[in-house]
Amino acid sequence: MEFVRSKRSALTIDMAPLVDIVFQLLIFFMLSSSFLAPAIKMNLPEAVTKDTTNPDRVVISIDREDRLYVNKEETDWQSLKDRVKVLLNHSKSVDIRADEQVSYKRFVQAMDTVRQAGAIQVNIVHEKK
Repeated sequence: MEFVRSKRSALTIDMAPLVDIVFQLLIFFMLSSSFLAPAIKMNLPEAVTKDTTNPDRVVISIDREDRLYVNKEETDWQSLKDRVKVLLNHSKSVDIRADEQVSYKRFVQAMDTVRQAGAIQVNIVHEKK
């Protein structure tokens, strides 16, 4: 006994939906990349508005020669944590002022040391444009 097999047509994939999705992805990435480009260029030392400082806050200043000041008194990096601990009795807020020539490494080191000393809020102070 011989069975009759029906001929099957070859399966094809409709490309129209795939092309539509590819174009949507292309548009998405083009738009999202245009929004990310301005974030790369920045200038931290200046701003249009100026923050008001509270007199109870501890102010850490770093000049371009890498000298460190705590409330306008010069100190060294080793004693920064102890000095800030003593001054944080009234307020848990610290302002950090750094010259624009100060390395990012030193700035982060100051922020880390201040947080280890117990500061809850660390503010970056900038000059008004």
